[in-house]
Amino acid sequence: MQTACPSCDLIIDIPEINAKQVALCPRCSHKVRGININHDTEIVALSLSALLMLLSSMFYPFISFSSNGITQTITLPDAARILFNYDSDLLGLFIDISIIILPMSLLIILIPLHLGALKALPQAVARRLLKFTLTLEPWIMSEIFLIGVLVSMVKIMSLAEVSFGISFFAYVGFVIFYVSALTRLNRARLWSQVSPATTLQNTSTAERAIDENIKACHVCHQLSVESICPRCHSKTYLRNPNSVQKAAAWLVTSLICYIPANLLPIMYTISLGDETPATLISGVITLWNSGSYPIAIIIFFASVVVPLAKALILSFLCFMVTKPANLHTKGYTKVYQLTEFIGKWSMIDVFVVAILVALVQLGNLMSVTPGLGIVFFTVMVLCQMMAAHAFDPRLLWDSPKIITQRIKHD
Repeated sequence: MQTACPSCDLIIDIPEINAKQVALCPRCSHKVRGININHDTEIVALSLSALLMLLSSMFYPFISFSSNGITQTITLPDAARILFNYDSDLLGLFIDISIIILPMSLLIILIPLHLGALKALPQAVARRLLKFTLTLEPWIMSEIFLIGVLVSMVKIMSLAEVSFGISFFAYVGFVIFYVSALTRLNRARLWSQVSPATTLQNTSTAERAIDENIKACHVCHQLSVESICPRCHSKTYLRNPNSVQKAAAWLVTSLICYIPANLLPIMYTISLGDETPATLISGVITLWNSGSYPIAIIIFFASVVVPLAKALILSFLCFMVTKPANLHTKGYTKVYQLTEFIGKWSMIDVFVVAILVALVQLGNLMSVTPGLGIVFFTVMVLCQMMAAHAFDPRLLWDSPKIITQRIKHD
């Protein structure tokens, strides 16, 4: 099997290896071939279980909140529905999409995919279906929402009595089954059912794909010299077009949003008629003063340090593209991979606010409303995710002069 490393563009001839072994790029250590075991039966079972758990979590009590004899109980859809009542339509829509609609769609599609649908469907339909399915995963945030629920419970346990309903435990089961199914997902095997990978000839003298004008498809990783991938019919490029410019544009937008996200209140707590605004920093201080040191540290790093660090790292990587590859390039690639991986985990605070707004609605006694800061924070995190997605790490390994010449012919 022949491939090009998606991180450094090294052409690799992967030998026949054990099904339980993985293949790593000898230059940057990126995983270029995962475990090649047929998990179809397990994925179908796990997906069905996850789907049943997700559906169950939507119709029963999720969390109950009691204070001074007044009780508020919410279901899972209430996390978004109540935001709509406070004119936070975009935030509510984002939560509905990321924790319910997208995971449900992915699970529904995964089941027929692993029952042989890709072979039974017309190739054009199978190709589009698989491309659509694989684009859903990065935007699903069910596991982050679950962490956000636990953090929000820590925040309010000192104020009132909190109890978990049957839907909460169903959602925990859903997340466990969903993550288990994803860890068994073999993308290369799915693409081989649509169309087997082909090997290019006369590439033995080339060290990197770009040296022979070979393009690695960003969707299915098929090598080709054509402008259209012969396997998935996506457009192919030597490098992602305007990668640095797009990443920089998303970064600038995220930094613009970073300032109001930290300065403006992310929520307001109304207690006996008194309204108290809370910013990201004040929320961390409150947790620290209450003795919840681990939670305070997690929120501080996820909501304050990580977004700023990601912006600085991606800005540095965009600058390093203009420099020749050196001994530190492998380290830069690792840092980029880590930045891309942790991107969506900054959304914890968004889900914390959503749960608090949905749950703490006790009239004049106590209530929580969303602030404009949380909207800016959500946009900031999404922009940083887009920036990381737009950046092409292979540029770090290129000679600036050569890459300019090659892309002119793309």
